[in-house]
Amino acid sequence: MEKNRSFLLVSHEYTDGDDLGAVLSLGQVLENQMEKTVYRVAKGGVPDNLLFLPGHAELVGKPSEAALGADVLVTLGCGDLSRPGFEDIEKWKKPILNIDHHEDSRMFGTVNVWDKEMAANCELLYFMLKNWKASVDKVIAMNLLTGIFTDTGGFRHDNVRAETFNVSAELLRRGAKLDLISRFTFSNKELPQLRAWAKALENAKYDEERQIVYTIITPEDLAEVGAKEADLDGVVELLNTIPKARYSMLLKQRGGEVKGSLRSEAYKGVDVSKIARAFGGGGHKLAAGFKFRGKIEKTEDGWRIT
Repeated sequence: MEKNRSFLLVSHEYTDGDDLGAVLSLGQVLENQMEKTVYRVAKGGVPDNLLFLPGHAELVGKPSEAALGADVLVTLGCGDLSRPGFEDIEKWKKPILNIDHHEDSRMFGTVNVWDKEMAANCELLYFMLKNWKASVDKVIAMNLLTGIFTDTGGFRHDNVRAETFNVSAELLRRGAKLDLISRFTFSNKELPQLRAWAKALENAKYDEERQIVYTIITPEDLAEVGAKEADLDGVVELLNTIPKARYSMLLKQRGGEVKGSLRSEAYKGVDVSKIARAFGGGGHKLAAGFKFRGKIEKTEDGWRIT
């Protein structure tokens, strides 16, 4: 980090609070404290519910030629080089710093900073910055705490350790605002989002044999209620609250791909990351995802994917 001048920071495509928080926090340190040139990229841009994060305007949805000329690629929360969603990054030949806490990370970096015990990438990054003796101001604290809060489901998941609360307390002391984070990420719901949730619940089915509750949403469904894909955030977690279901799944159409999200709880005894890996995806034991080429179709006999 010291001997190179320019850095391309990338999250996985359609970023979330944890990996966007990590990108923004690390970018602040590199740019303002180490005087480096920084490019911040996430395919799909900044989700609406994360527009409150300080520094979000610096992130773009596609790497420029200048960004692709950076000395070092830094990936945050990417299990492999296909996760950012850019061919140029998949072919990257220069040094790579891979920062990840997912169990299935493929260790593709020149240097891999990895710890599956961390509740979030932002928790892992906090310890990295502490080790560097970097200054964590209220801007960085806000981004880091957002990542920890969202990746733990508001401190409800079993990935939360006592140390996670210690880190979060320190970030609060540094100026992060938990009430603001909670309001924007979990509480605020616009009418189109509520309509999208209603459509998802209308389409929900329970498979008694597999003990899975699932729903399928098409672009036509979203258009019908005036919603967009981001309005589905939280649906798969809501489905997972049904006690008799051992795990939940949301399937949605994204262009020529089918995107799947899976959730479970520790007491239910299902490792959804194994299911996701069977479809070329990955993630956590209790929260995972996958995608593949295909089209969702509704037939007289029910749903099918071609």
